[in-house]
Order: sequence, then C-alpha cells, then structure tokens
Amino acid sequence: MKKIFLSTLAVVTILSTSVLADGYTLTPDGSYVAGDSYSMAPDGSYVSGDSSSLAPDGSYVGGSSSNLAPDGSYVGGGTSNMAPDGSYVSGDSSSLAPDGSYVGN
Repeated sequence: MKKIFLSTLAVVTILSTSVLADGYTLTPDGSYVAGDSYSMAPDGSYVSGDSSSLAPDGSYVGGSSSNLAPDGSYVGGGTSNMAPDGSYVSGDSSSLAPDGSYVGN
C-alpha cells in the first residue's frame, strides 16, 4: 500500500511540475488558462491574469483590453496567435493543456 501511495505521489508531483513549466493553470471549473494566475469574470468564467475585460462580443478576456483575432473571436492582450487546432490565443505562442484546449504564452 505504501508503494502505491508513493508512486501516486510521484506522478502527481511530476504532473503538477509540468503544468507550471508549460505556462498554464487549472481553474476551479476544470478549465485551463494561460499563466500562473486567473480571475473569475462577471459571467462566472475564468480568465488568465488578475482582471478581466468585456469584449465587444460579450465574452470576457483576461487583462485590461481585448484584441480581435482574424477569426472574429476576441483574445486578451496585445497579439493573437493561431494554435494548431485553428483557434486563436493571446501571446506569441500556444501550449496544449491537458484538456485538449490551447492557451497562449
């Protein structure tokens, strides 16, 4: 029993270290956001960073401003980048989160 616990603890430690190293954070609702902090938007969604802003389409994005991506969606911050799945994320690059979504870096 002690071996199983130690093995499980080792796996959890490795997973939590990789989450921090890859630049995304797990939020209380099970979604992932870019960076190491998040905040709850007024609609109950979680966004990256310490604040949220309302985009023109009614969605909330992390940060103090929204940026229109080429596909018509809004991302937080200054630049948008197309992820491998065709979605747009804020930042210069993207990381694949454990739930299969992409977050910006």
